[in-house]
Amino acid sequence: MVIIGVGVMALLELLAAGSMSNGAGTELTTAVNLANNIHEITIGMTFQDATTPSLTTHANGEAVSAYTDIWDMNGDTYSPPLDVRRNPINTYATWAQKVTVQSVDPTNLTAVRPNDPVNLPTARITVAILHNNKQVYTASWLVTAPNN
Repeated sequence: MVIIGVGVMALLELLAAGSMSNGAGTELTTAVNLANNIHEITIGMTFQDATTPSLTTHANGEAVSAYTDIWDMNGDTYSPPLDVRRNPINTYATWAQKVTVQSVDPTNLTAVRPNDPVNLPTARITVAILHNNKQVYTASWLVTAPNN
């Protein structure tokens, strides 16, 4: 009876551990996909604003659908998060995408510089994915201005 009881308890613990691992894997997969949504959005944007190239944030009241350059997303948090067409995913209301755009030294990509899209043609975009206000995943990538 004791041997069977120990075996059943071990089996229950194994099932619990598997369920927890499954939940964590699902959460991480969702977070990676939400970060990729921001990456896909920024691929279709210019490096700097055509009319005011030194601007490092969006104009007040500007809708995310009207954003044209990567700097428009700087400092934004999207909750519910955005899909690749910039529409909110309302079924993910407990998730958020927090975006930061920073100028980096083109000769030392780890060195953050004061934001200057005109004189520093390289930027790092970082997106932090939060679930229930807890950071789950972070992704960064570099963007460079085209040669003029």
